[in-house]
Amino acid sequence: MKKTEDFIIGVIGSGTMGLGVATHFAMHGHQVHLFSRKEETLEKARKQINENLRSMQELGVINSETAGVAERLMSYYTDMEAAVSDADLVIENVLESEDVKKSTFAQLDRYCRLDAILASNTSSLNIYEFLEVTHRERLVITHFFVPAYVMPLVEIVRGPETSDETVAAVKELMSAIGKNPAVVNKVVPGFIMNRLTFAIFREAAYMVSQGWCRPEDVDAAVVSTHGPRYAFEGPFGLVDFAGVDTYEKIAEYLLPELCSDGAVPPVLKTLYEQGKLGVKSGEGFYTYDDNVQSRAKRDEKIVKMIQAIGYLIAIVCFVFAIILHVEMPEKILCGTAAACFLIGSIGFFY
Repeated sequence: MKKTEDFIIGVIGSGTMGLGVATHFAMHGHQVHLFSRKEETLEKARKQINENLRSMQELGVINSETAGVAERLMSYYTDMEAAVSDADLVIENVLESEDVKKSTFAQLDRYCRLDAILASNTSSLNIYEFLEVTHRERLVITHFFVPAYVMPLVEIVRGPETSDETVAAVKELMSAIGKNPAVVNKVVPGFIMNRLTFAIFREAAYMVSQGWCRPEDVDAAVVSTHGPRYAFEGPFGLVDFAGVDTYEKIAEYLLPELCSDGAVPPVLKTLYEQGKLGVKSGEGFYTYDDNVQSRAKRDEKIVKMIQAIGYLIAIVCFVFAIILHVEMPEKILCGTAAACFLIGSIGFFY
């Protein structure tokens, strides 16, 4: 297997997730082959990828040179064999359907090199139960999060036959392109984040359905606490600082009071039946005038928050360096003032 830094990336599916994954790899210097069955969907993807690159340039994430290189690294295909025949890693982003994924991977198994890593960007399916490919040690799940060219997390979920070498290569590659890989050693429904996300949403929906609070009140509470806190520590770190003894006592009386319903929450079911699907339809729990602008504004906030967190870490390191009398490079010293200014503006998000 060649060095991961030289990997050619095949991306199957040019929808929101596929084009986001393609954008991110191209931004980080990888040759990307994006496949879709229809020329018109590829053209839409091409325009959106160029728009993504322009947005990242405006936000200062990349410069004009990097954006230009990324555009040139992108290739677009309606012929799957041509798209993946020389790829080192192929990431599937098709419909969450067993039949569709079976058909897709059957083609990939025919067209890809035997040493190519085959990955699925599924968010919920146990692909290892129904996909049939040769050399199953190269099969793995890489679950990205929307927008894939912004959100740092990638869940790497191994199957019973996925090799250590495959996991190591994918983890190394993801780290090199600025992702934070989290390895899940066994397929469980929802992996890590969707289990946590839906556990929170179930309780939030229950509180709203009981009339205890409104959706905007729940959102305000989460953004004002979990927002800044979970930016630097997870639930286990939080327990340590709050106190294991404190959490043990709270858990004893609170957990039996929480919602444990296994059905779809009524507030969610009602919106679905009314066709209120969120940003894509213009209304969900909130209303949206412009789908594109709403998504762009959200992406901008995510990028700025990630940048702010990075600057905050730099400031903490700077302060500790002063305390410990460690010499700092001049460029870090010069950047501290700008970092302080940016951190001061975090209140904008809450």
